[in-house]
Amino acid sequence: MDTTSSKQQERENLILSVWPNCNHLPTVDPACLAASLWLRAQGLSYSIVNANRQISMIFGTYPTLHDIVNKKHYVGFESIYEYSRTLNPTADELALLATFKRLFVPAFMHSQWLDETNKASFRTLYHYTIGLPTSLFYIRKKFSSAQTWFDIIANKCSYSNEQQNTIYADADRCLSILEDKLAKNNQQFIGGEKFSLIDAWVSSYLLVLVHFASEKSRLRTLLTQHLRLVDYIQRIDEEQLILSKERENVTSYEATYTDSNISTPPAQAGIEQSMLDVITQLRQLNSTSLNLNSKIDRLQYLIIGGFIIGAFTTFNNNNEKTSIDNNMNDQDIVEIIYENDQVERIEAVRNN
Repeated sequence: MDTTSSKQQERENLILSVWPNCNHLPTVDPACLAASLWLRAQGLSYSIVNANRQISMIFGTYPTLHDIVNKKHYVGFESIYEYSRTLNPTADELALLATFKRLFVPAFMHSQWLDETNKASFRTLYHYTIGLPTSLFYIRKKFSSAQTWFDIIANKCSYSNEQQNTIYADADRCLSILEDKLAKNNQQFIGGEKFSLIDAWVSSYLLVLVHFASEKSRLRTLLTQHLRLVDYIQRIDEEQLILSKERENVTSYEATYTDSNISTPPAQAGIEQSMLDVITQLRQLNSTSLNLNSKIDRLQYLIIGGFIIGAFTTFNNNNEKTSIDNNMNDQDIVEIIYENDQVERIEAVRNN
């Protein structure tokens, strides 16, 4: 009994806030999923809280790890990784991670947000799991990031039909590199005997791909041709299913703890208050009585949604603008897109 109480206390000490979940995955977002997988591999006991309030999802940043005892917050995967790691990553591991971000991530972005085979299903997924109006913000940011990267690739191609072929050829090359790494190590993980930084990134993206991408999608088809990687991701997926069942069977702190317990930064309070009524209206429009075939309903939906997006964009622009080095290379651009998700910075590079 004392042991159970001790474990429960440990879970209460660390709270990981992530985007909502679907199926047996704790979250639908790759970065959040990577954080969850990494913390689990480090042997840390923590509770997972899926963001469930529209206000906090609009203004929050995920993943966020809350250290309740020390009253500290670690925002973003990199911050969580630095907090929880016990060893420094090797040079080979960092090089492999950079390769993955440069070669695979752009294809993943295209597959989710630009590929006609997946575009509708992914938008439906995020509208369902995240809900309006936050799903509008999430989709808009991800789509803009994907389109920006695709435009960068297009500028380097002589013909218009080369962009997609270039992106997916790079992704296939990356999958081959990862598979060769598995074969060379002859271990259960890409990083070797233990689950490592590169495993957290690769497995999170591949799990989202195999769970939510169409079987006909080009990227998922490429993955099926790499049998070692297929076995690798199936094994991790089975572990996630077991953990999901354990979470369902345990009455834990996360059952009653919601992200409403996490205070909103003071700088956001004014905008929250002024937008609350508008968000309420939009949620009402999303009720079962909404008829999107009606021109009036569609117009009202777009007006309210546009108002919120405009206010949110203004808030971001006023609080997150920074300067960048005009001599950035492609790898720097990938880091900005996926770790800071600030499309404005990419546009600055392109304009200069």
